[in-house]
Amino acid sequence: MGCLKKFGAASALAVLFAVSAQAADVPRMPPMPAPPPLLEKSPLLIDEFSSGWYLRGDVGYRINKVGSGVNDTGANPAESKIDKSAMFGFGIGYKAKWFRTDITGDYGTRAKYSGLTGGVMTQSARVDGFSLLLNGYLDLGTWAGLTPYIGAGFGGSYLSTADYISVPALAASPAIPSKWTMSWAYMAGVSYMFHPNFLIDVGYRHIKLGNAISGPDTNRLTIKDISADEIRLGVRYLLD
Repeated sequence: MGCLKKFGAASALAVLFAVSAQAADVPRMPPMPAPPPLLEKSPLLIDEFSSGWYLRGDVGYRINKVGSGVNDTGANPAESKIDKSAMFGFGIGYKAKWFRTDITGDYGTRAKYSGLTGGVMTQSARVDGFSLLLNGYLDLGTWAGLTPYIGAGFGGSYLSTADYISVPALAASPAIPSKWTMSWAYMAGVSYMFHPNFLIDVGYRHIKLGNAISGPDTNRLTIKDISADEIRLGVRYLLD
């Protein structure tokens, strides 16, 4: 019996050894790969690459208005009117998000002033002028590429006169250009970016131009409160 116990124990140990060896030979499954790292968000491409500076050019149709004519001799016309004209402008500006500002120079072509009394012209002159304004604008948002805006400007205008005629003289007298006068303006419009560096601008502007003076000292005419309503078409070029 002792021999049988020893034989059984030895057999059991042999079986356990064989099972262990076979288990050691079984190939192990490769470890699961680690998940890839989360990708960082790529930076948004915004217009920070532009400098914010721009150049502008404008043309327009000017509906001129006038208050009254005052003659040093006391022969003041009862009615005053002034013809329409064209305007051309240029400027340089800077844009920061929803606010922009620029300096503009605009030339208004000559328009004929007529002073009438009893329906008869008693004085006339041709008036043109150059305006220099510092402007500020608020862009009100962008929809489908369209950006409406409002703005205001302040500066000065230099009005010149020519071909002054006073009845009964019925002859042209020397014209005296006026000095610089204070001017201001308000405007509204909409711009559209049709190219990464170009915008087209359609707008309205009302500008107060001031007074113009014409004629010699003995028969001087002051054309008072000249202003204009303008329909403008412009282009802005964004500098990189």
